[in-house]
Amino acid sequence: NPAASGINEYLPLSFSFRKMWAGFEGSPSLQTLSAHMEVYNSMGAGIKIYNYTAGPERKTGLEGAYSYHIALDNIDSKLAFGISFQVYQYFLDKAGLTVEDETDEVFLGTEKMVVPDGSFGTYLYGKTYYVGLAIPQLIQRNIKLKSDILEQKRVRHYYLHGGYIYYINRDLKLEPSVLMKLIEIGIFQADINAMLTYQNMVSFGLSYRSSEAMVFMLGYQYDKFRIGYSFDLTLSDIRTQSSGSHEVFISYSFDNF
Repeated sequence: NPAASGINEYLPLSFSFRKMWAGFEGSPSLQTLSAHMEVYNSMGAGIKIYNYTAGPERKTGLEGAYSYHIALDNIDSKLAFGISFQVYQYFLDKAGLTVEDETDEVFLGTEKMVVPDGSFGTYLYGKTYYVGLAIPQLIQRNIKLKSDILEQKRVRHYYLHGGYIYYINRDLKLEPSVLMKLIEIGIFQADINAMLTYQNMVSFGLSYRSSEAMVFMLGYQYDKFRIGYSFDLTLSDIRTQSSGSHEVFISYSFDNF
């Protein structure tokens, strides 16, 4: 959600690596490097570099985000609006395709295409709660290669998310949250999550992704350094072939300028 950029008083630099559906040859993987900060009074900015691969396909891109935050003093909260623009290069390694005639020149070499896109978001947050709406793939630029061997239609997604931080006692806090995802072609999915944190240092989490997976999360924070790991236990029909998905997250928080 681009509206969440600049919500902290510090600058978090984060790296994540995600491997999906381990056990399948050529299964998707994603690497991201991101940072965001408050750049001026009530304004935030963020940047993300990412690389996504799935079999013969690869997307390498850059995204920049801007947000504006409005103080709602009567409810001790802030309301933010954000927009982002991204551009990525789509690669197709045609040598990785399974074809009937491997000598057909149409299926030789690599094809690529530059794809622009954007997203919009809004975010309402206070000391103990947050709720937001994000709409990525606003431009809906289709991927169509010159050889006409592949065309992918881009459609808008809608992400509604929210959570609440409940302090059980001085040492423990519980953060239940939910993420609902809707794609315009009619696909809906929901994540129901809970994270328990001890002394703002060690975190244990559990999530259920509707009809797809149970997710187990573990995190550790020391001073400005954070590290996390999550494992998706597959519940769908591919569970007999996949050993699940794995993600590692590392972050360091710098003082804001």
